[in-house]
Amino acid sequence: MGPELLLEIGAGTGAITQALADLGPPPDRFFVVERDPGLVRHLHHRFPRAEVLHACATGLEALPLPPAASLMLVSSLPLMSMPREEARRCVQSMLTLMERTPNARLLQYTYAARHVRPFDQLPPGWRWRRVTTVWANLPPATVWSLEPAAHPTQGIH
Repeated sequence: MGPELLLEIGAGTGAITQALADLGPPPDRFFVVERDPGLVRHLHHRFPRAEVLHACATGLEALPLPPAASLMLVSSLPLMSMPREEARRCVQSMLTLMERTPNARLLQYTYAARHVRPFDQLPPGWRWRRVTTVWANLPPATVWSLEPAAHPTQGIH
């Protein structure tokens, strides 16, 4: 069984959104966040069954999301190429939302070297896990999962 609530952050034109929509999440549990107004209009048109929100990733904790027993965040944010302070605020917003929701998990992909994590300085109880590297992608993309640690220590496994 999948997460009770699915939230994509930084959807852009909707390439990842399409893959998520194909999984068939209920419309009242599938939220897509994009800050560019033109892309928001495009996403509304392309994904009428998703709840498309015009918002910035620095304010995720203020989104009108329903309560949920589990949450999957899927981030398409280019954290590695953002200005450092903006990336820090986005990360803090994601962590705040995740800490509020039991069974929260974040999938983040990066185009950096496989060993470079999207962000460091995690609060205790969270860990990064490398899911896969997609070599067919140009440049290759590494998919990371930020999830509760089995033992409350920081780290990567």
